[in-house]
Amino acid sequence: MTPQYISIISVLVNLGLAIAKLFFGLLVNSVALTADGIHSTMDIFSSFITFLGLKIAKKPVDEKHPYGHWRAESLAGFLVAIILAISGTWILYEAVMRFLGKEQIVELNLWAVIIVIISILITEALARLKFYYGGKFKALSLIADAEHSRADALSSLGVLGGLLLANYFNLADAIMALFIGAYILFEAFQISKEITDSLLDVSDKQIEDRIRKICLSHKIEIDSLRTRRIGSFDLAEIRIKVPLKLKMEQAQEIIQTLESRLLNNIPELKEVVISIKAYNMSKTTVLPRLGKRIGQLRGFEKIGPKKLGERIIIPIKDKEIYSQFGSDKYLIIDKKSGKVLTEKIIDNPYFEKGLPHGSRFAKTVRADKIIVPQIGQNAKQGLENFGIKVEVIPNKNINDILKAIKTENSSH
Repeated sequence: MTPQYISIISVLVNLGLAIAKLFFGLLVNSVALTADGIHSTMDIFSSFITFLGLKIAKKPVDEKHPYGHWRAESLAGFLVAIILAISGTWILYEAVMRFLGKEQIVELNLWAVIIVIISILITEALARLKFYYGGKFKALSLIADAEHSRADALSSLGVLGGLLLANYFNLADAIMALFIGAYILFEAFQISKEITDSLLDVSDKQIEDRIRKICLSHKIEIDSLRTRRIGSFDLAEIRIKVPLKLKMEQAQEIIQTLESRLLNNIPELKEVVISIKAYNMSKTTVLPRLGKRIGQLRGFEKIGPKKLGERIIIPIKDKEIYSQFGSDKYLIIDKKSGKVLTEKIIDNPYFEKGLPHGSRFAKTVRADKIIVPQIGQNAKQGLENFGIKVEVIPNKNINDILKAIKTENSSH
């Protein structure tokens, strides 16, 4: 069962409850029950907004949204909090008007009591379901909607008390409505605070502590660490210290190992960007900000055929494009002035099982561009910081890719 499916169930359930509460609230002249019906009506909108937010958040990364669409979920949760605050304010207003206005008799109706009891049971079950799957999928908007359902269950409990006490104290109904409205406003504040923290990129100290423990276990010294939350996930930017004389391939291995350990042991982390202080100080490797370029390393050995123009490399396995960036063979293509001058498959001399060294190969063959089905974020950023473009494409036939390159050439 997915969070989106739960949101659809919530919309249908709240629709039925809202109609029943409003009908009997007006029938027995209960401001608390009518207010609770309005609250359930608001639940319909909040559940639908939650559904839209969760759906949009699942959209893949694109050119305009390099970090994905996870913010949509936080925005949906924030809108739910606003709806919750509006419904709480309206309930308070109606309760105050009942105190200030002409006293009205609340009629005790058996069906109204039954409807409220059913509402309490259903909305509490729905709230628990949302809390469970919201926590399981780290869906902030679903958790916010769960708080809304919990508030609805408690408000219905207050309505039940008001209906049962109305025969003995007519203003009990209005007093219950006051407590309900105040509680809903309190919940709206609590939810909006958590979601606002997500929208404002507030750091996650618990995640940072877990990152520090993992680095400490691998004897890696952290120079700086920043975390921020996007939707349901956390992002981390880490700068680590290594000896200045450490070889580039050794540094890359440390980065890849640390990235793997962090992502495997901290499920909340969606992305980790790791840079190295030693190379940053000597201006020879990855810098922590996207878009920076620092050129090729001095003294790097050169392999492969003589470079005749813009050089494109593609990982190859069994004469087809390989799904991973690191491979034991690469197709090298040189193009210049719209013509392909070199098209040759060569071995990766640095390839080892478990350590493909694709980044080192790309740099030593002086590649300008890489075409690959998938690549790790750190490897991608490291290559781009060296001025090497990375184009991630779906798994296509190598002949289709070559045809596209040649067609592109002929169009210039």
